[in-house]
Amino acid sequence: MSGAATVKGIFTLGNGSPLAGATITLTPVDEALPADGSTITPTTVGTATTAADGSWSFTLPSTLPSNLQTYADNNGGVLSLEAAFYGQAPDGTLLTGSDYVDAGVATGAATTEGSAAARAEATDTVAIHPDTDETQVTPADSTLVDSADTPSDTAMSTWQSADGTSAPTFNPDVVDGVDYSAVKPKIGVPVCVPSKHVIKQHDYYTSVGEAHAYYDTTAAFEYNNTLSSTWGVATSVDGEHWSITGKVSRKNSTGHAVGFANQGPYWAKRFQIPVEYQDVDHKVVCPGQKDTHSYSILPVKYDIPAGGAVARYGADVRNKDGVASYRNSNPSYRAVLGKKQYVTLTSGTSITIGYAAKVFGVTISLDTEYGTSHFQKITAGSGISEHDIWGAKGKISGNPGVIYSY
Repeated sequence: MSGAATVKGIFTLGNGSPLAGATITLTPVDEALPADGSTITPTTVGTATTAADGSWSFTLPSTLPSNLQTYADNNGGVLSLEAAFYGQAPDGTLLTGSDYVDAGVATGAATTEGSAAARAEATDTVAIHPDTDETQVTPADSTLVDSADTPSDTAMSTWQSADGTSAPTFNPDVVDGVDYSAVKPKIGVPVCVPSKHVIKQHDYYTSVGEAHAYYDTTAAFEYNNTLSSTWGVATSVDGEHWSITGKVSRKNSTGHAVGFANQGPYWAKRFQIPVEYQDVDHKVVCPGQKDTHSYSILPVKYDIPAGGAVARYGADVRNKDGVASYRNSNPSYRAVLGKKQYVTLTSGTSITIGYAAKVFGVTISLDTEYGTSHFQKITAGSGISEHDIWGAKGKISGNPGVIYSY
C-alpha cells in the first residue's frame, strides 16, 4: 500500500435521497475523553462537502500532525475517524448523522495488516435523522449476549431497542407527528457546535472468533498481542433506539496472547475477551435552538476487569458442523484434511459475529482480521473416515471466514 489515505462515504436524507452540498466534519475517535466525564470539543481533522449523489471523500495529508500520528501508531497504523453532519431543518430541528471510518495510514514497507484492511473497507451509506432529545439518557448495564441460537452469520437488525431486541416498527424520522424523512437541511446556516463526554464505561466479554472440531479432530484458536478486530459502532438519537453505523478498528496492544488448543473432538465454541466500552454523549448546540443529545457506543481497549478472567469460552456452536451442515454447504468451499494433518486460517477477515456482545443493553457486531498472530486451527487424527472441512464464506485457500468440520 502506498500514497496518502482517503476516507469516504455517502450521506442521505431519511428517505434515501442524496444529501447534497452538506459539510461533513471529521474528528478523531481516539481523542482522549476524560474518565471523570468532563466535556471536550472534538478536534477537527478536516471537512468535506457532499456531491450531488451524497458522496464525500477526504484525503489525509501524507504527513499527519503529531497527535493524529500517535493515535494511528497506537492503533496498528489505523486512524479511526467520526464523519458527522449537523444541520437544521427549516423549522430549526437538528438533523444529524454520523459515520465511522478507518484510514490506513501505514504505507510502503511500514504498512500493517490493520492499515491494509482499513484501505479495503467498503463505503458506508448513512442517513440523517432528527435529533430532539434535550435530556441526557444514562444507559443501564447489561450482560453478554451469546447464544447458539444466534449463529455467527446472523444479520443485525436495522434498529434495536435499548434492551437489544429488534425494533422493526421504529421510525427515526417521525417526531411529534412530523415526518422529516424528506426534509432537506438548510445549507450555509450558522454552524452548530458539537461536544462530547463519557456517560459510562464498563468491561464486557466480547466474542472475537470461534473454532470447530468434529469427528476425530481438535480445534485451536489464538488471539495474540493486539486487538485485531473491527467493531460495528452503535449510534442513537434518543438513547432508546440504536442502529449500527459504520465500523471502527481497534488494533491496540493487548500485551499478551490468549486462546485455546487441542479441544475436541465434537467440540466447537466461540472465544471471548474482555473489552472496555464507552457510552458517549454527543451534545450539539445550534444557534437559537435548545441543546440536543445523541449517543454512540465505542470499544476502547482490551481490559481485564478486577478479578476477571483474561478470556473465556462463549456459545456452543457445534450446530455449524456435522453431516447436515456439510450437505448444505457450498461444494466449492469444501476440502479434505488428511490423517494427522492440520490447516490454519491465518489470512482474511472472519465471518461477522452479528451478536458479539451486549453492551449497555445494545447488541454489538464484530469482525476479526486473521493474521499470523490471530488464527483458527483444526488438526485431524488418524481415524478411518475421511476428514471433511469447508469454509463458511469462501474456499479454504481463499477467505473462508471460519473453518467448519465433519
